[in-house]
Amino acid sequence: MQDFNLHPRCGRAPARRGFTLVELMLSLALVVVAAALIGSIMQLYARNFMTRSDDVRRMQLAQAILHMIADDIRAVVTEQEYDGSVLEQQLGASDSGAAGGGATADTGGSNLASSTVPPDSGLDDPTTTDTANLALDVETIASLPPGLYGDQYSLTLTVSRVPRPDEYLVAPPSLLEGTLVDVPGDIKTVTYYVQAPTMQGVADELNQLSGVASDGISAGLVRRALDRAVIAYAQEVGNVQAMERTGDLIAPEVVSIEFAYYDGTQGQWVYQWDSSQQSLPWLVQIAVAMQSATGEETGKFQPGTPISSLTLEDRQAFGIEVYELVVAIPGANLKAADAAQADAAGGLDSVGL
Repeated sequence: MQDFNLHPRCGRAPARRGFTLVELMLSLALVVVAAALIGSIMQLYARNFMTRSDDVRRMQLAQAILHMIADDIRAVVTEQEYDGSVLEQQLGASDSGAAGGGATADTGGSNLASSTVPPDSGLDDPTTTDTANLALDVETIASLPPGLYGDQYSLTLTVSRVPRPDEYLVAPPSLLEGTLVDVPGDIKTVTYYVQAPTMQGVADELNQLSGVASDGISAGLVRRALDRAVIAYAQEVGNVQAMERTGDLIAPEVVSIEFAYYDGTQGQWVYQWDSSQQSLPWLVQIAVAMQSATGEETGKFQPGTPISSLTLEDRQAFGIEVYELVVAIPGANLKAADAAQADAAGGLDSVGL
């Protein structure tokens, strides 16, 4: 007899249990949370990447600025005064040696010696008078002779460099801009300083070309390179405001700049230098301060604030990064003060001639 209970009964398949509404809502919530976490992670990564990229660009900008200032410092020139005492001494020695050759040579030597006006005589030397008047006129027009002058927050130096071909194309003056027009030349007076936020200073040309509406306030590192004749004429006519508006705002990111000068004769660092009194410094230290992109998120730092007045906590709070470079001026330390005085006293005998 066949047992039909051993075989499953044919018919409709049993119904399976599905997801409840609570389980479906929990699943959707987990998907939303996971998507939000992934999106926040990607956004954080992109934001960190952009911030680091801005920091790297600012480091490269600081390096380029330091090298540009260093090139100008190495190209500085000074005014060398003419000293005719050594030449007169050599001419007198040659005349004395030629005195034994005959009376004619002796007479010529006497005439040459008598043509020189003694310094203690009461006669007026026309050459000395003209030179004094010329020096007075030059000092009236251009107050500083060629050289290096600076304090802790600005630097002015006279550089010698062959002009580029594009510098010979002089742009026509614009009365609306109110700036000075430079002329081609190999001797330029270059000035570096940080401009505080103002509407009367050097304008940001890149901001004007971008087409973005601005309030006209510009700040940052300014480099002014003008011919000495242009500066002399501006000082003569009293056009100081136009000279203050002339220059290039090369780095709005720079919030402060400081200089220090090494006096090789005294063996110490000083914060002021005058080449007319101290010749050239052996070393020049440049410190450029820039605010990082992460520091700008906490608060904008006021450009022109001295970085030496900030504490370490303030620098960390505002994200101030300081980049330094020490530049050696070629030929500035070739002759010390004592050696220079000895050479002047001994003439050419000190060098074996």
